[in-house]
Amino acid sequence: MKIFPDTKVYMICPANIHSGGPELCHQLVSQLIQFGVDAYLLYMPNPNVTFNPDNPVDDFYVKYHCPYVLKIEDAPHNILILNESANWIYFEVKHIQKIFWWMSVDNYVHDIADIIKSFEGDALREPMTKFFYFEPDDTEHWVQSAYAFQFVLLNGVSKEKVHVVEDYVSQAFLTHADKIDISKKENAVLFNPKKGFKVTKKLVELAPDIHWLPIINLTPEQVQILLEGSKVYIDFGNHPGKDRIPREAALSGCVVITGKRGAAANDTDINIPAEFKFGETEADLPLVIEKIRDVFDNFEANHAKQNDYRARILDDKSRFAKEVAAAFNLKPQRKNFVALAQGLSKTSIMLADFIYRMNPEHFPTFLIDNRFCTSENSDESTFIKTIQNTNYFYSKKIGGGQPIMIISAEDAKFLYLEGRLNKFALFNPTAEEIDLINKIFNPAQEDLMIVNIE
Repeated sequence: MKIFPDTKVYMICPANIHSGGPELCHQLVSQLIQFGVDAYLLYMPNPNVTFNPDNPVDDFYVKYHCPYVLKIEDAPHNILILNESANWIYFEVKHIQKIFWWMSVDNYVHDIADIIKSFEGDALREPMTKFFYFEPDDTEHWVQSAYAFQFVLLNGVSKEKVHVVEDYVSQAFLTHADKIDISKKENAVLFNPKKGFKVTKKLVELAPDIHWLPIINLTPEQVQILLEGSKVYIDFGNHPGKDRIPREAALSGCVVITGKRGAAANDTDINIPAEFKFGETEADLPLVIEKIRDVFDNFEANHAKQNDYRARILDDKSRFAKEVAAAFNLKPQRKNFVALAQGLSKTSIMLADFIYRMNPEHFPTFLIDNRFCTSENSDESTFIKTIQNTNYFYSKKIGGGQPIMIISAEDAKFLYLEGRLNKFALFNPTAEEIDLINKIFNPAQEDLMIVNIE
């Protein structure tokens, strides 16, 4: 897919909801912005939650600071990326280029089955909802898993039209992976009640003495704590793609045990040794219990057997950037994203002006200030404007009026780890200010842009 200078890329995303699919949507738009692409989330109502058109961004994704729209420009140079949950939109656009991103194969199949089943006994009540099917056209296909790759090839899509574009787990797990103390883990088995619970229920009945813990009604932080304290995570769900929780569990030091359905059936999506994958027959279940007890008794040895799985997960983020670049025929290089690190002050304004005069391409994208980073904490200044619930500083005398997004220190740290922010700019900083920046963000020394002027 070719990106032109005037191309806008839209990634369809369900609004006001937090789950694996929406996070991947935000990861993509954030990555495209890093490459200098004009990219947006296209938020759509989700039937399971209340849609808020004035603020469709789920609280969990505010930290990505991705621009969004509620409608697109249906033009030939623009690109729309849709996944199986919104495949009906495929028929509502006429001119825009389309990419179908397969994140969850099984969900697509289930949705089609539900559409057809809903017309049983009343086939003439209304026209059937259109859904995407595999017909010869110019649509490109992205696949998030080897399982999805096999699926689209099976349905007649040529390899030339398919790009592998995966995803990666959130920064909270990536940055904490090397801090896990596996010696402190307890003999507990974690499971997601929404994934393969029929099998899990039988396992619990077979071994009631084992400490079984469901992952349910927890915040992301609570899930992470639970994973870090337990030895085993099991998942006998259908694995419609590369699910996140098994990878989060692996990075948290859990030994992962799965069934053999969906993406778990191959050695690419979940590349753990065969001894950790089981069938679901009555004869298989005692073997699962036996393996769990073996992991409890010989944890370090079993943990080491999944080193390759953890290594691949840790490489997901860098591989994702390369895959996105390859899919759009882009050079995998980033723009310069500079943050003014001394808050909203005359010092920062002088620094922004100096940077712009020295090198306009380095004009600051962000200004770090915990006081004025949200619309609730604005000083009503004529130099601060609120756009999409985010505050921006701007002055016509600086950078030609280019807006500078005001973000919190916490979000700045996240964006630095993501690669969306790569320089911290300071003007005549004191030793204390430099020490504080190092303490909060731990930047590489080459990422400190220090301007000293007498």
